[in-house]
This record gives sequence, structure tokens and C-alpha cells, in this order.
Amino acid sequence: MFDPVLINGTDLEKRMHTYSYFSYNTNEALLMDEGQRQIIVTLLEALREELSGTDDEHQQHIIVSYIELVLEHVARFYAKQLSLQTTKTNDLLTRFENLLNRYYTDGIYRKHGLPTVKYCAQELFLSPNYFGDLIHQMTDDTASNVIRRFIMQRAQKLLISGTSITQTAEQLGFDYPQHFTRVFKKFYGVSPSAYLKQLSR
Repeated sequence: MFDPVLINGTDLEKRMHTYSYFSYNTNEALLMDEGQRQIIVTLLEALREELSGTDDEHQQHIIVSYIELVLEHVARFYAKQLSLQTTKTNDLLTRFENLLNRYYTDGIYRKHGLPTVKYCAQELFLSPNYFGDLIHQMTDDTASNVIRRFIMQRAQKLLISGTSITQTAEQLGFDYPQHFTRVFKKFYGVSPSAYLKQLSR
């Protein structure tokens, strides 16, 4: 609806990436009630009036402000829709966890490496951004953090069971043991070898 030139060099241009709903699938469209629709229509009518009005030093700023208001209202409406959907789709977390378990039990990690948000979203028939926003709404955490926590808990179990650090890294889908060690240390605050030493005390 808007030429990107309108927001070039503005604060809004810098924040455009935060409006994740631009990457939602068509089946994840915003379902507005009449009141919400009227708010957007009113803003667009005011914008049209501004565009046909006086071209002065204020017009550009006013136009950008109207565009921002439209985007912010849509973000608010989506947040409400997501919160309503999480009550209807409270099994999403269970399906997400089951998917991660299958990812390892079925050996998918051998082909794809570590599980990603994109992979999980596709398997659950959602766009990555919509999936991420739903998970955030339900857990107050990012989908990538949920995946990382799952992987690290699995790593912990493997190490406790006597699996070597190299084998653990391989069985989780890490390309290199060093990468696994870095992620483990960042998550638990100690390296896998130091963690094993603590266990043997």
C-alpha cells in the first residue's frame, strides 16, 4: 500500500523488521472485528485526506505518523488474536515437544543437523514468524530458546548416561564437538568436561 520511499531515513524504517506479521502465511491473516476495522478505515481516510492536502514541511512527518499508527494498531490486533489463539491451541507446545523428540528418535538430525525454528514451523504448518510469535505469547520466550533448552537438556541426559562429549555432539546434530562445547558452556556456565567432573565428585 505504501512506497518504501515514504519512510526512507525515518525511525519507522529502522523498526519495520519488528512487524513480524508481514511474513505470516495467508491462513494466518488478521481477523478483525468491526470496531478494529473501523479504526483502520478511519486512519486510512485521514491519510488519504492528508495526501490530497497542502504539501508543506509537515506533510511527510504526518504521513509517516499515520502509517505508523496503522502498523501499530495491526500489531495490537494481532497480539490480541494470538492471545485468543493460544487458549484454543494450547496443545501447540505439546506438538512442538513431540516434534523435537521425533527429530532425534527418527534420526532427522543426521540429515538436517540441529533443529531450527523454520523446520519446526513448517512441520506444524505455520510460518516461522507466526509460530515464533505464538510460542512467545505462550512461554514468554523465543522459539529458538525453547529449542536450545530442549537440546541442552537432551545433552545433559546423554552425558549423564556415559556418552562421550564427541558422541553427544554428534547425536544432537552439531557439526563439531567444539560448537557443542561452546553452546553447552553458554547455557550451563561450565564446559561439558567440567560438568562431568562435577558429577563424578
